[in-house]
Amino acid sequence: MFQAARVSLEHRGDVSTGWSMGWKINWWARLQDGDRALQLLRNQLSPVGSNGEGGGSYDNLFDAHPPFQIDGNFGCTSGITEMLMQSADGAVHMLPALPKEWADGYITGIKARGGFEIKEVSWKDGKIKQLVILSHLGGNLRLRVHQPLQFYSGKKIEKSSGINPNPFYVIESIPEPLAGKNLAGGKTALKEIIEYDVMTEMNKVYTFISQ
Repeated sequence: MFQAARVSLEHRGDVSTGWSMGWKINWWARLQDGDRALQLLRNQLSPVGSNGEGGGSYDNLFDAHPPFQIDGNFGCTSGITEMLMQSADGAVHMLPALPKEWADGYITGIKARGGFEIKEVSWKDGKIKQLVILSHLGGNLRLRVHQPLQFYSGKKIEKSSGINPNPFYVIESIPEPLAGKNLAGGKTALKEIIEYDVMTEMNKVYTFISQ
């Protein structure tokens, strides 16, 4: 299904305006292709008229649909968040679609499902340096990352096991997808992940660093 979604996006193409452009940035981020999502973000921020097929932004950065569609602005903002953090697939996934050009950086104040607030995450060479999470509601934090982490204190974090008990992270069951045999192209290769479980307390801050 993942590969089928990618093929669909390839056939749709990148040229679009307004809400469609915003959606595509989010979709490519969900496919963990940060470089493609960044290219679409650049298309959105291109001066209106430079694209030849519509789209882009006005001098005041309003989205050119035309004449104007706020969905493009909101969608691009959402897409940037999806490139840096996702929480729709059973865990808080950090840096799931980081573009190569964003190898170093930091962001503050983004929120995940279940009342988890990313107070700060900084990274260098594509790897997390420090991650600070505030748990507003308490409950299990399943953290999905692409590198080993530990608590700031040096204490090890428990690896996850089984289904995430946090009710905000229930994954709906779906029927087994039908797939044709001997299809060309193969499956999309994804980066390896590590998942940790932290049973958090309400209004407590948790700080993680690279191991």
